[in-house]
Amino acid sequence: MNNISLIGRLTREPEMRKTGEGLSICTFTLAIDDTHSREDRADFIRVTCFGSQGDNCEKYLRKGFLAGVSGRLRSDQYTDADGNKRYPVDVVADRVMFLQWPEKEKESVETETETETETEIETETAETA
Repeated sequence: MNNISLIGRLTREPEMRKTGEGLSICTFTLAIDDTHSREDRADFIRVTCFGSQGDNCEKYLRKGFLAGVSGRLRSDQYTDADGNKRYPVDVVADRVMFLQWPEKEKESVETETETETETEIETETAETA
């Protein structure tokens, strides 16, 4: 079993690239507070998502936004410029939850809700008159 679920804040803007076949690949890093530590400490986890999920992450996520991710761990191996072997671990996301929205999106959703409520009130008033 290889499952992981995380909630954290983006440390930078998501980065998007495309493969030669046109598949979208989006990467970002989540800062996750270590609530079990006596010190102020955070873990920084790199997240990768593919396809339309990657497109949506690039479109809606911003630095500092709160996001939830569930997926699987993937490890890699490479040798850096100094000849040291490195073993990075990142998360390949199966699901990304947008727990915070851009203010512009939030305002348009609130405006739509207010308009619907006003219409409902106007309809109820007309029916009772």
